[in-house]
Amino acid sequence: MYLRCLVLLLFSSLLMAQPQQQSAPSNSESKDSATSSQNNNSSPKAASDDKSKAAAEEKEEGQGKPSGRVDDDDDVPNASKVMADKSKLPADAPVITIEGVCDQQSAGGAEAKDAASSNCKTVITREQFEKLADSLNPNMPPAVRRQLATAYPRLLLFSKKAKEMGLDKEPRYQEMMKWASLQVLANNLTQQMQKKAGDISDADVEKYYKDNPDKFQQFELQRIFIPKNKQHPMSASNAPAKENPADEAAMKAEAKKIQARAAAGGDFTALQKEAFDVAGLKAASPNVSLGKLTKGSLPQDHQKVFELKPKQVSELFSDPGGFYVYKVLSENMIPLPEAKNQIHSTLQSERMQASMESLMGTIKPELNPAYFGGAAPPTRPLPPGMKAPPTKPQASTQDQSKKQAAQEAPANAPK
Repeated sequence: MYLRCLVLLLFSSLLMAQPQQQSAPSNSESKDSATSSQNNNSSPKAASDDKSKAAAEEKEEGQGKPSGRVDDDDDVPNASKVMADKSKLPADAPVITIEGVCDQQSAGGAEAKDAASSNCKTVITREQFEKLADSLNPNMPPAVRRQLATAYPRLLLFSKKAKEMGLDKEPRYQEMMKWASLQVLANNLTQQMQKKAGDISDADVEKYYKDNPDKFQQFELQRIFIPKNKQHPMSASNAPAKENPADEAAMKAEAKKIQARAAAGGDFTALQKEAFDVAGLKAASPNVSLGKLTKGSLPQDHQKVFELKPKQVSELFSDPGGFYVYKVLSENMIPLPEAKNQIHSTLQSERMQASMESLMGTIKPELNPAYFGGAAPPTRPLPPGMKAPPTKPQASTQDQSKKQAAQEAPANAPK
């Protein structure tokens, strides 16, 4: 148990950052398989060439030259190919052999001693290693599995030496094990909650789609950007020109003209180039096409754009960066099959957050300000929308805990 916790502490930050991967073979692996099949059916001359090549490789290996085998962690692609073929090995096949170390608690590793030499070794089978890897991350990528296998012998050796020195009897070790146990259990609970939150039926997805049509209404947009200031040539001292209020007034007047011409049917690409020419910008003008966007994907002050009908042009929008003119080219609903994954993620995120908040609401943590400093947190969380009084500007510990728990929920919900 203690070794598993040490492995977890070492790899937790790395494993949590890894993206989820499926075990389906990649295109490159399929290509390798096809190439292998083609080589097997090759001509006798090709077979002879292969034998000559193999003999040359053996000769190079004998002279200390690299033979192309995977002997370290640097060749990640080869390591991935080897791990992709792991299913071909039987469950009891050795995948890690550690000469000189034997420990009955090493992830179930089989202990074998040489009676003649008093040496020992630990043998980890495929089944035993996969149990360890899956307990840390069921979707662990092949490259990370190799890192785990590389680190495991060192951890086993160090932990055995530490036990020989009695370090596992020290109070500090006992406290660290308590904390590691808390982390393991909390992580397992979070995974179970995520799994339960992701149990979403097709009926739930369809209901969300029908109840929230605005979230799946998309608009194909064009936009013209007009800078607020003109670009002037550098002075003799190479000092940048200062902002001129007269320039901003002139660019605002130009922006109004461009908006009027756009509303009259003017070409957005031509108007965008004209705006940059007037501003004295030598850079290429930006693409006016924004593609298809849903409500909420533009700045808050520009949300009126989504009230326009197709072929309509917006009023002139202004912010510190410049002036903007929009045009709606088309409007349509995202089909349910295309929105299904997005809805599933949204519902899972919402359910996970609700579960976290419900669970965290069962406790009321309080910190002693005489020890931790700062104002004493309120005993109850503040109602939604209510701000803390001036005398207690700090958020409660419970609110902070809820916020941290909510951040652990899936963050890919649509805004």
